[in-house]
Amino acid sequence: MLRPSPTAAVLLGLMAALAAGASSAAPSTTAPMGFGDARVLLHERADIMAADRAEIARAESEAEAAKSLSGPKVEMDVKQVWGTKTVDLGIDTGLGQLSGLGGVPGQIISDLAQKYNHIDIHFKEDIGGPRAAVTATLPIYTGGLITAQQNALNHKVSETRADRDMRENTLDAELAARYWGVQLARSVAALHRSVFEDQNEELRRAKRFEQKGLIAKVERLAVEVARDNARRTLVSAESDVDVAEAELMRQLRATSLPELSSPLFVLTGDLGTLEQWQNRADAQSPAIRKMNALRAQANEGISAAEASFKPKVYAFGTKNLIKHYLTLPEPDWMAGVGVTFTLWDNHDRFDKLNAARSVVTKAEAARSEAKNQVATAVEVAFLRVMQAREEFELTCSTVELARENLRLREASFAEGLSNAVDVDTARTKLTGAEVARRAAAYKFVVSWAMLHASAGAMPDFVNSLTRSDLVVVK
Repeated sequence: MLRPSPTAAVLLGLMAALAAGASSAAPSTTAPMGFGDARVLLHERADIMAADRAEIARAESEAEAAKSLSGPKVEMDVKQVWGTKTVDLGIDTGLGQLSGLGGVPGQIISDLAQKYNHIDIHFKEDIGGPRAAVTATLPIYTGGLITAQQNALNHKVSETRADRDMRENTLDAELAARYWGVQLARSVAALHRSVFEDQNEELRRAKRFEQKGLIAKVERLAVEVARDNARRTLVSAESDVDVAEAELMRQLRATSLPELSSPLFVLTGDLGTLEQWQNRADAQSPAIRKMNALRAQANEGISAAEASFKPKVYAFGTKNLIKHYLTLPEPDWMAGVGVTFTLWDNHDRFDKLNAARSVVTKAEAARSEAKNQVATAVEVAFLRVMQAREEFELTCSTVELARENLRLREASFAEGLSNAVDVDTARTKLTGAEVARRAAAYKFVVSWAMLHASAGAMPDFVNSLTRSDLVVVK
């Protein structure tokens, strides 16, 4: 009997382990996906969300970089210089004023004064050579300019985050429409599949009745036509499922779609009042937060414009590292404090200030418009939620009536007291009522999601999927 070598045994063990790992990991790819799972997946894979994250990172980096604006700036200046310096000096020695002295000293001074009373020095100096200096400047007072720049960049971070939240809410609302759109399409397709199976059974029964002479051929043909109509409707419903699934897969960047575990639903409990939702939107809406950030940036623009009218105080220092080639006026080192004050600017500072104030006015108007749009969106979504729930409640009685009517028609047809057209009409009414019931539930879910998105409260929408008053619609 052949025995595997140690190497072969190791390979077999690795293959078995990999197979076991693959089999244990396989169920996770086909596990039912709830809406919360789909939402997380969307946020991870959506390209626009990746762009928003990059924009936030950029704004945060710029704000972080601006924190050191009030610190020192140290530079090294290295250069090679070529040039000459012409020196012309006329020196008055003052010996002529001493020539009036008497005696021998006076005579000597008088002789010197004639030669050296005025000395002219003229020469050219080569100032070429390398230069290297370290220079440091430290802003002490900028009139509020640095603070305005730092605050504006911090508000820019808030703006980008609000943009990200707005995009998330929009994508979440779209995801809800597509996620439960798949659930609706699958539910309607299952309903029509059941109707088609019932029609098939009805056709088999009609054929038996025709063979026994209990019904005429025209009755059987009517049942057959109804079966074919049910088949066409089923094909259309299955096509709707394919379209809905394709849209959801595209949005999730997925190649396949598992079972969806969050069913169509309606909440029967308290949904809050319109005023509560309006107040919630005022406090949480990212659209309003974005406008607040823009207005804050505009206010910092006014502070920056006002800083141009104020003096700038700074400290400075310079040290020359190569002293050999320094000329006489060039210091070894130098430090001090300076003040600059703009007397005349080639940009009209008053117009710049007026422009900054106009930006504030624009931002305030945009904020008011955003608040009005958010309030409108919240009100419309709230009214649609209430309308959808009422429609759902009203369709329940219609479904019960249609179901009972179909039961009676089928019983009558079995006894020869009713014809096939009556049965088909009753079944069509029941199917229509069931579809209307599911459509009302879908409308409720989408409107409920839109209400949360408009108010900036999508996490609460996900939490509402576990409420005790949730009625599952299948």
